[in-house]
Amino acid sequence: MNVMSPERSSELVERLEQQLPEMLEHTVALCEVNSGSDNRVGIETVNRLLENLFEPVSDVTEYRPLASVRQVVERSGTDSELGECLEVPSASMLLFRCRPDAPLQFLFTGHSDTVFPLTSDFQRCWREGNHLHGPGTADMKGGLVVLAYALKQLEWWLPESMKHLFGFTLAISPDEETGSLASGPELIKLAQNAHIGLTYEPALPDGSLAGARKGSGNFTLLAKGVGGHAGRDFFNSKNALVAMAEVAVALSRLSDEQQGISVNIGRLVGGDAVNKVPDQALCRFNVRVLDSMQQAAMEQAIQVCLAEVGQRTGCAFELHGGFNRPPKPMSKGQQALFELAQQAGESLGLNLSQQPTGGCCEGNNLASAGLVNLDTLGVRGYGIHTTAEYACIDSFVERAALSALLIEKVIQAHRAGRLPCLRTNP
Repeated sequence: MNVMSPERSSELVERLEQQLPEMLEHTVALCEVNSGSDNRVGIETVNRLLENLFEPVSDVTEYRPLASVRQVVERSGTDSELGECLEVPSASMLLFRCRPDAPLQFLFTGHSDTVFPLTSDFQRCWREGNHLHGPGTADMKGGLVVLAYALKQLEWWLPESMKHLFGFTLAISPDEETGSLASGPELIKLAQNAHIGLTYEPALPDGSLAGARKGSGNFTLLAKGVGGHAGRDFFNSKNALVAMAEVAVALSRLSDEQQGISVNIGRLVGGDAVNKVPDQALCRFNVRVLDSMQQAAMEQAIQVCLAEVGQRTGCAFELHGGFNRPPKPMSKGQQALFELAQQAGESLGLNLSQQPTGGCCEGNNLASAGLVNLDTLGVRGYGIHTTAEYACIDSFVERAALSALLIEKVIQAHRAGRLPCLRTNP
């Protein structure tokens, strides 16, 4: 049977259109449960909803405990350390598996957390024309629904001879929005046992897929000086806040638009009353780079900056964090997989393109493990990480059909030996 005929593609789309109300209902149910990265109860509730969504298309469900992560937690009060290093526990990773012994193994990834805390005013969904507004509608609960319905269609649509050629693991992380610090090592392990990765972050606003991605590092810097009275002891004191400000300016000046390097100073904390010389300060910053060579150069440049300012001011610095998202350059394998996505899109009348982006996601981690992946197969949307977030309703059917066709194309290419980007021995 020619499963890729236009008639079959149209039948797939028609079937998905009939199921669109269900898709939206599932999305609203997921999005109206707050699952900010720090809300473990909310994440666990979302995971139970995801169990109902994915268990019909999977054989095994597993909750995998994740290691705690070391984080610098800010403190307040005159006698407390401004930043305290604590071991912070993580919620579990939710795993679904189907046909784990099949010769072709996909790794699907997504996340249950959002950027919106319990205190946010953005907690409900509403529909306005073609837009479904709400927290996580685009990033990325809508994308998880797209994947679920793509897999449901494949179970109905593919002949048995093709179904048994592929299996999958779906990993849903609880901490993607905070950098996958706990789930990152598990993603690497899973990637080493897969052939192809597909991740359901939202498409770029124009529907494009992300191509090359920058690497990203999140850092927290603590400065220790010598406090004192601003009148009596000023010249015997060492102002940690001023030293930190010098570091912040120096780090910011490492940004280079032409080279694609950016250093964003996101938070600077220190000081109390104006008649006291601050003895401690805290700075949080993010670094983005194009490749591993730039990453190594920036790691060295940060240390040089701290040494120079420390010597000049007499303040001591303590650096925490690092590059948690390695760069994801465009490779031959990435290009081959994208071309299959283009072909799948053409069957639906879509003209897919790809764009490099400074944004990062789990696709960076998968690529660092050598797994070829596409990571923006979720819905089209706008305003992610803001209270203006919405998903385009017409993209649910479009993207579910695209994923189903892409997965089928990968299976066909693998069976024919025409996909050199695949690992032969996962």
